[in-house]
Order: sequence, then structure tokens, then C-alpha cells
Amino acid sequence: MRYGRWKGVAGALALLLAAGCDFGSGGKAADEGKGDGTDLADSASLAKLLSEPVELDVYIHSGSYTLEQFMVFYGNAIKKKYPNISFKLHVPTKGSSLSELLAQGVNIDLIQSHRANTFELMYDLKLQTDISDLIKTYKYDLNTIEPVVLEEMRQLGGGGIMGLPYESRTTALFYNKELFDKYGVPYPKANMTWDDMLETAKKLSRVDGGTVYQGFLVYPRHVFLMNQLSQGYVDPVGNKTLLNNNNWKSIFQTLQQFYQLANNPYITPNNVSNTFWIEGRAAMYASMFVPDAKYILDTKINWDVAPYPELKEQKGVGSGMLNYYFNLTSVSQNREQAFLAASFLASEEYQRAQAEQGYNPSLKGSGYKELLGKGVPQYASRNLKAMVSAPPAASYPVNKYQGIADKALDSAFDQLFAEGKDINTSLREAEESANKKIQQAMTGGN
Repeated sequence: MRYGRWKGVAGALALLLAAGCDFGSGGKAADEGKGDGTDLADSASLAKLLSEPVELDVYIHSGSYTLEQFMVFYGNAIKKKYPNISFKLHVPTKGSSLSELLAQGVNIDLIQSHRANTFELMYDLKLQTDISDLIKTYKYDLNTIEPVVLEEMRQLGGGGIMGLPYESRTTALFYNKELFDKYGVPYPKANMTWDDMLETAKKLSRVDGGTVYQGFLVYPRHVFLMNQLSQGYVDPVGNKTLLNNNNWKSIFQTLQQFYQLANNPYITPNNVSNTFWIEGRAAMYASMFVPDAKYILDTKINWDVAPYPELKEQKGVGSGMLNYYFNLTSVSQNREQAFLAASFLASEEYQRAQAEQGYNPSLKGSGYKELLGKGVPQYASRNLKAMVSAPPAASYPVNKYQGIADKALDSAFDQLFAEGKDINTSLREAEESANKKIQQAMTGGN
């Protein structure tokens, strides 16, 4: 969960910030990440740091992303806390890829990243940097971060810390209450296994009045990336894929069985979301929740969220987490201000506000569950806390070839239905294809 605390900066700093703001929780923290005891409030340099205007260069790996969007989600909140900080946004467009920006002399301060693209954005361009010194100086308490998230942060940072988390997503189970009510089927509940889900889906997969109503649909990539078995894609040491193994076979079999039901045909990822949220033809849907998605905000169906189904061999383990970070870079010319911005997004203050908008926190503690979605009329009555009702599955190691492997795995699942392949063949071919592409990437071949 997202229980961030930014401790210790008081006195003169408090006069420079909004009155009454407190990053501490009042609890006793463990030693890790507490800081070195430096009294920053007496530092004239800190007062200067927070009073002189500074523009941070931020890179977001999405060509369609705008500065207006950045300000709505992050920038305005940071400026309210630190009025002297402004932002210049960079996105990948023709002539302005991240490598091209760096070649042009742009000193990027912050990069938005997640597990799958960290190596591409940070390590490939030698932008990685350890911010442990800033964490200590500014007394950011790492112990307030959800342990699974902190474990991933250290793995991505090679033992250090490159950035701080601002959001974590899980795969959730959504259901259409109208279809359950129409056919007299009890709503999904806590502690259901995937086998229980299959029995429920059988009752709801039917043709009625010429319309096919599907019992269960899935967005495969979300289930794979946040899988409950914590199964990785690539051996980070040997650079060989880990796709053709019993864990992935089990995950494929679990999902495939739903599409073997009568009247529950496979829907491709491009169309599956519309089938549930817009057409209202699916009773249950396993996918990641995107609170700002227009298709969710505008849906006409009567929906809710149930706890994610459990694996028989992994009772009590929920979905894994996909965590999002703002990383500092090795070329930043505004390192301390960039840290202040990132640490505010990882603070209790910010993440509580975001939880009210439906975003899962990256910080631990039960206090956020009751807040999820309460600030959005479309979500206020939904059981969004079900998305985080079980402890998350552990993280798994990744490396720079994650993107190659996850595309191969997605394709393998599609081939089960598009080409009628069996699971063993699909996974074997996926592993062979991905390994070949990884080898080409390592040697610079095509």
C-alpha cells in the first residue's frame, strides 16, 4: 500500500511550504532510510533551494502525452508544495527520442518508468544513479513503502535506489451486476479460486435473444505481468527467456479453460475491454484498473469489483503489482529539486489524495483502502478496496530484454486460439523466437 512519510524537514522549511503540511506519520520508524540527523531547517542553502525558480526537464515515454496532462496528474500538486518548481515535458517524437534529446544537450532531471522499461530508459543510456544520499539527507522513510515495491526498487537499482514510486496497479476482477442479477447467479466473493470462477463462468456463458453473453474475459498481458506465481520472463544473468516452463504452462491452462466453455469465445485484447465496459456482454473481466479511462468513467453498466481469485497452490496471494516511478538521472543539473518533486509524489499527502481518485498507493498501511475512489462519483459506491484485499504476489527480476519476452508471451497466448496451437508448442516457439531476438539484440544483429 501507499503509506509514504517524508520525515523531519521542519522549522524554516515549514515556512516555505504550505502551512500545516506534515509529511510525518507520528509513528516510530525503523533505522533504514530515516536520515543522518542533519537539521536541514537551519540550512541557508535549503532556503535558497526552495526560493529560486527552477525548471525540471521531465521525460515520459509516450508520444501522445502532453504537458497539460502532466500538470493535472503530477505537476500542479508539486507546484502547490514547491511554487518555485516548473516543468518542461519531453516525449518521444521524431527527432526527440530520449537518446537524441541527450545528444542535443538536454539534461533530463526525471524519467517516468515502470518495471518493463527501466532498463531501456535508464541503463541503456547510462542514466542510472543512486539517490540513497538524498533519501538520507531529506529523511525520506523507505520503510513506509509496500515491501514488494521496495524489493523491486532495489532489484531495479542493482541494490541502490534510482527513484521513488507514485502509483502501483494490480489486476482486478470486475463484474457486471446486471448479468448476475438477470440470471440469478451469486456475485463473486472473497477466497474464490480460479476453479470456483470457472463454475461461475459456466452459468453465465450463454446466448439470449441472439446475443452472446460471456461468463469471463481477460486482458492477458495484465495477468501475465502481475502473475500470482511471481514467474519472471528472462533470466537476468544468463539473458535467456523463462517462458517454456511449468509455471507459464499452468497460467496459460488456467486462462485457456475459460475460453473452452460453450458461448465464451476468445476476444482479442484490442476488443476485450469494449465487450465488458461498453457492450456490457461479459459478466466478469480480469484486467488492470485505469481510473482516468474514459470508457470506465462513461460506462453505462452496473459494475463492481470482487477480490481477485486465488490459486489453489497459492491461497491468500493476490495479484502482483505493476509499479510506476519517477527516477532521477545521472545528468540532472537540479538533483535536489528533482528529488523533492519525486519524494512529494511518494508522500502520504499526495498518495492519499490519489487514492481518493481511484489510484492504488505504493505505500503500505490499511488506511488507503477505504479511500479508494471516494472522490470520484462514478467510483464512490464501488468496492475498489477489493483490488488490494490480499497481500500482493512477490516481484520478480527483470532485465533489458523484458520487452522482447513479454511480446513473445502475448503472441503465444493469442496463437492458442488464432492458430489452434497447443500450450506446449506455443510456449516452446515463443521461447525460441524470443531467445533469437535477444541474441540478435546482444550482438547488434537484425
